[in-house]
Amino acid sequence: MDNNNSETILHAFQAVVGQRANFIAVRSPKERLTYDELDGRAEALRPRLAAAGVKQGSLVGVALERSASAIASFLAVLKAGGVFVSLDPHSFPKAILDLLGRHKFACLVSNGATLLRLATSIPVSVPVVDMDLATAAKPADNSGHAFKVSGSDPACVMFTSGSSGEPKGVVIPHRAIVRLVKEPSYLQFSNDQIFLQSSPLGFDASIFEIWGALLNGAELVIPEAGLLSFDEISAAIEENGVTTLFLTSGLFNLMMDQRPNPLRKLRYLITGGDVMSPTHVAKAARLLGPGRFIVAYGPTENTTFTTTFLVPPDMPTDKPVPIGRPIAGTVLCILDEEMRPVPDGSSGELYVGGHGLALGYLDAPELTWEKFIEDPFAQEQRLYRTGDIARRDETGLLHFLGRRDNQFKVNGYRIEPEHVETVLRRHLQLSDIAVVACALADGAKHLVAFVVPLPGSSFSEAAFREAATECLPPHMIPARLKILDRFPLTQTAKIDRIALSRMAAKARAQDCLERDYATPVEATLADLWRQQLHLKSVNVDQNFFDLGGTSLQLLGVHAELERLFPGQLSIRDLFDLPTIRLLHARLSGVQSPEVTEDAATQAALQLNARRSRLSVAATRVSAVRSD
Repeated sequence: MDNNNSETILHAFQAVVGQRANFIAVRSPKERLTYDELDGRAEALRPRLAAAGVKQGSLVGVALERSASAIASFLAVLKAGGVFVSLDPHSFPKAILDLLGRHKFACLVSNGATLLRLATSIPVSVPVVDMDLATAAKPADNSGHAFKVSGSDPACVMFTSGSSGEPKGVVIPHRAIVRLVKEPSYLQFSNDQIFLQSSPLGFDASIFEIWGALLNGAELVIPEAGLLSFDEISAAIEENGVTTLFLTSGLFNLMMDQRPNPLRKLRYLITGGDVMSPTHVAKAARLLGPGRFIVAYGPTENTTFTTTFLVPPDMPTDKPVPIGRPIAGTVLCILDEEMRPVPDGSSGELYVGGHGLALGYLDAPELTWEKFIEDPFAQEQRLYRTGDIARRDETGLLHFLGRRDNQFKVNGYRIEPEHVETVLRRHLQLSDIAVVACALADGAKHLVAFVVPLPGSSFSEAAFREAATECLPPHMIPARLKILDRFPLTQTAKIDRIALSRMAAKARAQDCLERDYATPVEATLADLWRQQLHLKSVNVDQNFFDLGGTSLQLLGVHAELERLFPGQLSIRDLFDLPTIRLLHARLSGVQSPEVTEDAATQAALQLNARRSRLSVAATRVSAVRSD
């Protein structure tokens, strides 16, 4: 591709507006916007942005819920020549303050409700544009507007974890997004598709969802903001006729376990973000049939997808799932320590490049120079050093083998433990801290923080939780805390992280207290928590998240509660009622105690019967594999 207007999001979007002006572009529970209306809303905001100082290349923060207004804001920023940066309006306030203070933002786009919540987190030097007020009326004439951006200009910034303790801003150009969704090789985009925009706006999968729809004249369905339950995802698919869906690998596994049938109606299901479960992948391949199920791999630095694997219906359950082949416009190579290509079948570090490559890291030239290297095999081309170890088999398929460093993923988010450690050192009285990932029985991971407090300090778990909640996004908050007198060391006197990982795994089942449950309801809830958290016992007053629970595991709890106590608890209730005692009180308040006790007794029997069936099935599978 050439670096010209044909590679820009704006050029592609305006072409769609010209062809499909009266077709629905964005649909949400509150409104429907045609392509012409969405374009008009963006145009109404554009002059406000210009008045706030947005110029070519200016950073513009967008702190809005997942909504049509957020999409219009992204377009308006691009129309004004700026670069949009999605900021989670529910994020910890200090994170937004740090980002706005550390980088030069021209302005912040938000709305009334969010601005009230973030008022103390916005520096006085950053102008604020209220989206609701700015788009009250469409300008009378926009025909004279000229696009000034090219494919090599930045379009957005996505933040990922950084080893320095500061988030790394990945600067993504227009051409990288266009390459992802315009005539790619991994699926057939068309204007009769309906995409579900379920990813957080700051997560790079949203690039695929939003622009895959809008740059191809398709429809983008935006459900309610916040975490969606399995039933809400299923309902969104059913009610809106969704054809194209992306799920992170953890959410995909849970959907296949809990609500697989709605996925049958999809034209395309794409999943990725972490190592895939062969069992779940094989199940989905049989469910969807040929040509409809895709596993994707790619770092944010190469714009969402780098390789894809079209899963065959006869996918085996006893072999690792490949990460596939490079998508169109992608360059990749596997090199050894001396930067020499390795032969097929051998492992090496994966380097990627091409039209999807980011421009580098925001305000971090040294890190950019370190990670985005000159291609040793081509002139005037760069490669991103992924840190992933991979090999190519005899058929040309790529296989992910692990990391060359201690980076890992939790719920699809890439995390560098040094980031978490550095942030917490700044806010706590610690002699030292080490964060490790602990694998759960279902293959997911959570973080465990080991700390050595300063002698004589007032360190406590409560202080740790408060600091972590204030200074870290949810996916980086350690699920568990272990206080040590000193760290185990290797022979070279470095922290022995392998020993810490073993300690975390060993201690996991020993941290919760045994107790007799007062009612069958409490016993049933405790049984659900034990299954999801992989614990032997839980206390009615312990917080689900303090026990290591994640939002994905909470979805699993909700799915079981919906089956046993239909319609009595929403996924949002579970966030507000994070202990068994609080949940029990809510359930007892919904029904009479007698009815609730009977229902709970039946639920406990159902759970025990289900567990017995699963145990028998596991024994049979084990016997078959032994044969």
